[in-house]
Amino acid sequence: MQKNKQCKSSKIREFARGQSCTLRMPWCNGMDDTTVLCHIRRKGFNGVGQKPLDFFGFHGCSDCHRREAEAEDGDILRAMMETQTRLYNAGLLFAK
Repeated sequence: MQKNKQCKSSKIREFARGQSCTLRMPWCNGMDDTTVLCHIRRKGFNGVGQKPLDFFGFHGCSDCHRREAEAEDGDILRAMMETQTRLYNAGLLFAK
């Protein structure tokens, strides 16, 4: 696995606060005040020092964050796409 340059964005992380959860699994608590940027932990990005880049994440409530590993890949992909759309619309994610 190639080591990535760090992509830590306080603006992206802070933007998650107060957002609705994009994972919305049956265990979702729906409490927007617990929402954080959840880094997606999948094969290749689940060891020490292998935290994914900040744009590989989703807005998740405390319960969805805690149980992210139980979610199906399709649900994670949908949540990430919804989150990236929010970030793009807010001007926090863009392409040159």
